[in-house]
Amino acid sequence: MNNSPNMAGFMPLIQQLQEQLKQMTVKISAGEGAVQLIMNGNQEVVQLHFKPDLLKDPARLAELTVEAFNEGMRESKKMVREQLSKLTGGLNIPSVPGLI
Repeated sequence: MNNSPNMAGFMPLIQQLQEQLKQMTVKISAGEGAVQLIMNGNQEVVQLHFKPDLLKDPARLAELTVEAFNEGMRESKKMVREQLSKLTGGLNIPSVPGLI
């Protein structure tokens, strides 16, 4: 017998949360604002800005973009966990497919 919580009961709430997370964003910057990235709660980059002078240094542009992306992923996942905790009343759900 499986003693895990029944996820089927949470599915409508999870789908609602996924839609909400599309609208929620985190804004990250790297290199003292040289690269700015906005990521939504579904871990999708929705905007990317960089200072034009970074085009002269492609290696630095790539480095700062990776740094901003990785921080965006961490912050976005943190936001998802916080929203999921609110949704479940603090119930610890280890992993929800499609969210985190």
